[in-house]
Amino acid sequence: MAKIKITKELINSIVRQDHKKYINKLNKKVNQVLATSINLLSNKVSYINLKNVVLQPMNEILNGSFVDNSKFIYFLGIDNAQLELNSTKSTNFWRNFKERLKFAWENRKTFKKKKRRQRRRRKEEQKMTTINFDPSKYNMYALSEDLQNSLCSILTESTIISLKDCKLSIIGREDFECNTEIVIYLVSNNSESFKFYSSNKKGFTEINLNSRIDKFNEKLQETGENLIKIMKIFNTLYYNVNGKMPNQVYLESVLYFVPSQLYQGDDIYKAFLKVVNYLKLKSIRNINSVNDMSKNINNDVICGNCGLEFNKVLNLL
Repeated sequence: MAKIKITKELINSIVRQDHKKYINKLNKKVNQVLATSINLLSNKVSYINLKNVVLQPMNEILNGSFVDNSKFIYFLGIDNAQLELNSTKSTNFWRNFKERLKFAWENRKTFKKKKRRQRRRRKEEQKMTTINFDPSKYNMYALSEDLQNSLCSILTESTIISLKDCKLSIIGREDFECNTEIVIYLVSNNSESFKFYSSNKKGFTEINLNSRIDKFNEKLQETGENLIKIMKIFNTLYYNVNGKMPNQVYLESVLYFVPSQLYQGDDIYKAFLKVVNYLKLKSIRNINSVNDMSKNINNDVICGNCGLEFNKVLNLL
């Protein structure tokens, strides 16, 4: 792949991008839509209402480095101990899967007879009863499905709402006046952290947002707005090289590691080149994560797998 020709005009054009009005407008719309949807949902589900949820921006909206290809990514945090407990229980599914499969195979003949009886019984029960909300079994996955249904009931038919695990992706030009993807992760939250649940065997992942924000603000005080400008540049170049945006916790961790004096100066082009040259001489894989300073960015799952793609950007400059 050819080297990227970095010119002062290119860097300045990236830095001049201003999406503040667009971000504020879409943030307001997303808040309105979710508030309406949660109000509808609270009539059915006792676990969720406007008093125990928080909508937290998580990507370039949070650190101010939003660029043309950025998505709107949020955490919808629900503060409910029972819901968290039920969701944690459900992550044990894959841990016991092998044992259940072995037991089912050894008793397959007996199960065939039982299944016939169970089918007949279910058909009769469905005629007589309806499924009720069970607080002891309701978890984050069930809530995600119910929220998807609630959103579908208030948004237009042209809006696409997809669901995977506890992640909702929304694209709707008619409802949001753009083709920007809106991503909402349903998570458990408390005053210290967010917990994201996955159906795979790894269970839940804890995210320390306070640590990330503190480290970013600390660096911002030392560097000024040049930190955000350089993040915009890396976001744009990374997208053009890899076809996707970098993990922002990874990028914040890398730029937190760079000495603050290299960001100084009125010429952002020169400041960017100094940061790039410094990173090309250092071992990035040993940098600590701003999410958890006891881990490096290769060991913290919150940082994603951006190492190869980020080095690709550096090598092409």
